[in-house]
Amino acid sequence: MIQSVVNFFKLVRILRERGNWKLIRRCRRQLLDFILCGSGLGKKPFFRVVPYWFSLLRGLDMLVWRLETFGFLYLPESGEADRQRLNNYL
Repeated sequence: MIQSVVNFFKLVRILRERGNWKLIRRCRRQLLDFILCGSGLGKKPFFRVVPYWFSLLRGLDMLVWRLETFGFLYLPESGEADRQRLNNYL
């Protein structure tokens, strides 16, 4: 349980450092659907979302990878030119 809480604060720190805030502001609904598991194959009822995220926070690296895949986080080695290129079509 403590590991999940520690990983939550690590996730907040990662979002501050590498968050793609331009995309997050533009696609709020998509991110909210991702957080609440409201669409796609991972659709879950609301009462199962909290235990799901609690278990997801145990393995922070998988959650960070998913956020990088969706574009909500920049890769750690990306430079300013790469970041501009990723947001070119927004």
